[in-house]
Amino acid sequence: MTTCRLGLLLAALLLGLLLGFFPVTSTAVKPGVCPELEEEGNCTQECGSDTECPDNLKCCRAGCAMLCQMPNEKPGSCPRVDFPLTPLGICRDQCQVDSQCPDQMKCCRNGCGKVSCLTPVF
Repeated sequence: MTTCRLGLLLAALLLGLLLGFFPVTSTAVKPGVCPELEEEGNCTQECGSDTECPDNLKCCRAGCAMLCQMPNEKPGSCPRVDFPLTPLGICRDQCQVDSQCPDQMKCCRNGCGKVSCLTPVF
């Protein structure tokens, strides 16, 4: 008798999974690296894992917040820009994402409010 009940319970559980009554969580990690984000003061929880973000966005930490963000495609961090004066050179956007930069270089802020391909910090 208990075998019959166990069989019915397993059948009901399987049917529930197939029909979507019980959510199956996935912890698949999308490719790319989360960008360095400023801390969010309101602790917004847009996501808990990459699978909760649309398309190729990743679930990234910004202080106490979790936000869906466009990933950096290359590892490493952008170098810190602490210039007392605007740096000399080209002051225009040279890239939008890491993939537009050669080799290991990343698309980073260059100190004049624009972005350039720079050597990352590891």
